Amino acid sequence: MQELIQQLQAKAGLTTEQAAQSIEVIKEYVKGKLPPFIAGTVDNWFAGMSDKTETKKEGLLDQAGDFLENVKDKAEDWAEDAKDKVSDFFNKDKKGA
Repeated sequence: MQELIQQLQAKAGLTTEQAAQSIEVIKEYVKGKLPPFIAGTVDNWFAGMSDKTETKKEGLLDQAGDFLENVKDKAEDWAEDAKDKVSDFFNKDKKGA
């Protein structure tokens, strides 16, 4: 996360505090646009950005790709569950008719 803060300072002229606050605003905005079952992934992604124990830091684009892949997987799971529930609903309705 420090790398992102430094880029915000260099490119946008923000102070360290402003850059950190900007990241928090962006994080909350993204979480608000996602379904609740995926929003936790945003916290994990940002937490991973500040993990100091990593020996090899991934680039921001790599981390974004991982995040989006995780979101895609969760969305596919959700869609499959929804499809099953709808199918069960209609199959139950046919049996009752």
